[in-house]
Amino acid sequence: MAKRIANVIVDSPIREPLDYLVPADIEIQVGQRCLVPLGTRKVVGIVVGFSEESRFSKLREVISRVDDIAPLSFGWLALTSFAARYYQSGWGQVAIPALPKFFRKLPGKLHERSLERLRKEKKRAVKEPSEKPHLNSEQSAIVEEFQMDGAFYPALIFGITGSGKTEVYLHLMEKVLLSDPAAQVLLMVPEINLTPQLVERVQSRFPQLEVVSWNSGMAEGQKASSWLACHEGRARILVGTRLSVFASFKSLKLILVDEEHDPSFKSQEGVRYNARDLALKRASIERIPIVLGSATPSLESYKNALEGKFKLFKLTQRANSNAHLPELSLVDIRKDKPVNGLSQETADAITETINSGRQVIVFLNRRGFAPVVECKNCGWQSTCPHCSTYAVFHKTTGRLTCHYCGWSTPLPKTCPKCGSYELLPIGRGTQRAEEELETRWPEARVSRLDQDSARQRGSASKVLDAVHNGDVDILIGTQIVAKGHDFKNVGLVVVLNTDPRLFSSDYRARERLFSVLMQVSGRAGRDKTEGKVLIQTRYTEDDIFKHLKSQDYEGFAAGELEARRASFMVPFSAQALLVAEGKEISSVLAFLQKLKALAEKIKGPSVRIFEPVPLTVQKVMDIERGQLLIEADNKVEMQKFLNRFQPEALSLKAKGSWYIDVDPLNY
Repeated sequence: MAKRIANVIVDSPIREPLDYLVPADIEIQVGQRCLVPLGTRKVVGIVVGFSEESRFSKLREVISRVDDIAPLSFGWLALTSFAARYYQSGWGQVAIPALPKFFRKLPGKLHERSLERLRKEKKRAVKEPSEKPHLNSEQSAIVEEFQMDGAFYPALIFGITGSGKTEVYLHLMEKVLLSDPAAQVLLMVPEINLTPQLVERVQSRFPQLEVVSWNSGMAEGQKASSWLACHEGRARILVGTRLSVFASFKSLKLILVDEEHDPSFKSQEGVRYNARDLALKRASIERIPIVLGSATPSLESYKNALEGKFKLFKLTQRANSNAHLPELSLVDIRKDKPVNGLSQETADAITETINSGRQVIVFLNRRGFAPVVECKNCGWQSTCPHCSTYAVFHKTTGRLTCHYCGWSTPLPKTCPKCGSYELLPIGRGTQRAEEELETRWPEARVSRLDQDSARQRGSASKVLDAVHNGDVDILIGTQIVAKGHDFKNVGLVVVLNTDPRLFSSDYRARERLFSVLMQVSGRAGRDKTEGKVLIQTRYTEDDIFKHLKSQDYEGFAAGELEARRASFMVPFSAQALLVAEGKEISSVLAFLQKLKALAEKIKGPSVRIFEPVPLTVQKVMDIERGQLLIEADNKVEMQKFLNRFQPEALSLKAKGSWYIDVDPLNY
């Protein structure tokens, strides 16, 4: 009797599954993990099918199954297969890294015992469910109208900050979970620091159900336990960040993507997938409803809603009927010149807010003490020796640090070039702003929340808890403070140094600036007393501020979409970026010219190829980087082109490495 041939994917750039003979004594199914030989190694693979014949003349055998865990579903395999094709990667490069490390490592003698430990991870004591807030008419209408009839149903909830989107999510989750005793829900968030407070809120609403989380900040054992609980159907709700789109579920019935506009959903390494877009694809494959929510939807999602591809729901009022939208004012720093970063009007407003017993948020999207240190005598500047960027001065450590490669060195006492002692910090980061705030308001309790202060596990939660408990008077932070926090006592939000984003060469810069300003403004006035927002700027006449003042996202989006349409930019076109890396920029650009020549031969009239150029930050970790932008009329035409182009491009010899970034967010 002929042996069966198993088609197995492994973590490899190889596009097609590899074929292995299945010994008669091994029972294995599609979706199960197995141990297979690959070169001189043994690796974990996933069986994706069986065949009677193979294109290979000599086949090696499957060594064994890894364990008796139920197979991964056909829906999961379909999702990872689609992601591999769309993002021009090997199927195994998507599927294998999507598993927690425990489930992709070689099984040892204690594997089964470890598996049982994961199944017995702590179970929460059942408590009384928390009280459900009363929904207003807009919220109730969404819950009642939302369709859950076993079909793909994409919806966009566009709601102003503080409009109660999370409460709508919870009611929709309840609607699904009560209708099916086996139903599972995936709730995706962009920011790791949002996960703990959201998990706690979900757990308090559904104390009788197992709620788990999954994000990159968790220990590997916790990730494996959460994954297994979802895979086996014990966990009914998963709250996770980007990678959770690939979680395995037994009976997934609803997906919710909070802050769907956030660029954190786009991976910037490995397979460069967009988790929001894959969540939509997964809902389509599983034929289930999906909700995208945001106060400032991405222009792609908003356009889809306007065109009827998504059901559009609007929340136009704050959920707390006593809460009011904050009053937004512009401080013209051409007239009211800042001292140590703050104008007099801003300083007076901070003093008044603190004296009234309310809290202040100061938003400055630049961490560190100063972006650069400069010699007053000769003009030397603190550049990174390995990257084409500045090394930022961090006063808390007394060091210059590159935020791209991590290179760090103590701040020199004298200028390395001329020996002068006159080294001056130029510009402001959150550390410098924190120091200046502490000096100016010595009686106030000042805290900082940025990537540096949140580096240790749990440190961000401590800062946020202190703000919620009223133990902080002034919170200075980067965009971490803007995302989804429900601060009850914030009376004033101050925004510093946004002007450079108004004139960025990145065509998405204004969209991102409007979004982050709208989000951080929404932290004020979320309870009974009114809040105020002050934005310091030289460009008070810019339209972006006119729309911000009236919380008019729709007016802003209409203008941006019209500008994008006129210039044929996304979402009215599709883009892919070819990025090459090497030791010399000349060889990098020369290789990109070869790719361009190949692309010109293959492309049809709907595809446009641009000239190769260096990246904005050209060198990182001593590696030179260049890019080649490709544009097409739509995503279908782009995929047709890439599917013809990529196999031939792989045959070209490069001195360095290169990759394709489909639907890039940065270039």
